[in-house]
Amino acid sequence: MARSTATIQQQILDNIAADTTLGPALTSTSKRAIYRLLAFIMAVAINVLEQLIDIFTAEVELVAASAAPATEAWLQKNILAFQYSATNPQIIQFTAGLAPYYPTVDATLQIVSRCSVNTTNANQVLVKVATGNPPAALTASQVAALQAYLSPPNGIGIAGVSYSVTSGNPDNLYVKATIFYQGQYSAIIQANVIAAIAAYLAAIPFDGVVRVSDLEGAIKAVAGVNDVAFVDISARADGTAFGSGTYLVQSGTLLSRRWNTIAGYIIPETTSGQDLANTLTFIPE
Repeated sequence: MARSTATIQQQILDNIAADTTLGPALTSTSKRAIYRLLAFIMAVAINVLEQLIDIFTAEVELVAASAAPATEAWLQKNILAFQYSATNPQIIQFTAGLAPYYPTVDATLQIVSRCSVNTTNANQVLVKVATGNPPAALTASQVAALQAYLSPPNGIGIAGVSYSVTSGNPDNLYVKATIFYQGQYSAIIQANVIAAIAAYLAAIPFDGVVRVSDLEGAIKAVAGVNDVAFVDISARADGTAFGSGTYLVQSGTLLSRRWNTIAGYIIPETTSGQDLANTLTFIPE
């Protein structure tokens, strides 16, 4: 940001006063002193130059901000801005600088609420998305529209790069455990632990990771819980049958510390009889 003329002039005068040669010779405090007038003229010139630099910098930053770098963060931002209508096709346009935009921005048509973008070593970009809150899978038509929105030559993606869009129902996490708790919490302990597990899973960043240690911490943070002993923990994609999931803990033995979500988000197991209300045992102590 440009300095004021007065600030620049004072800095010049301060440098003169600090100089061992000029300082003792130029001591007049008169505003009409030649060296003070020269300092003022120079300060005006520097101030004008700094203002021009500020204007130029702003113009460069504006061009850079409207450009299309196609980084993962840029793609994610533009995917979250994707618009879909079942009755009125939303056609993306491009500025002279090839930055994408919609002629009419309608936030009610921005259906993507969760998005992750990952690049492989084979010029392929994997895009995982969900809609709504709590998140849910996009329909086949919505996925197809988003695929077209991304894919060159008419989409926002880069030529020579393959874009793959997926959107699935949530993963399921099966938890069988024994919860040791303080007896005075017996009326509310089950509901609170189940709520804590659901809240932990919901708070995992999209396309994130379930960690056994974090799950344990979430349970132990519930008021009244003394300890938790996991018997089985199993995670599965929605399309994987119950019983065929991947064990993180089996028969009390830790097999894996983490589960990378397939759909990008995960909920407690929904299979009848295998939900948390049936798989958690509570023992007062």
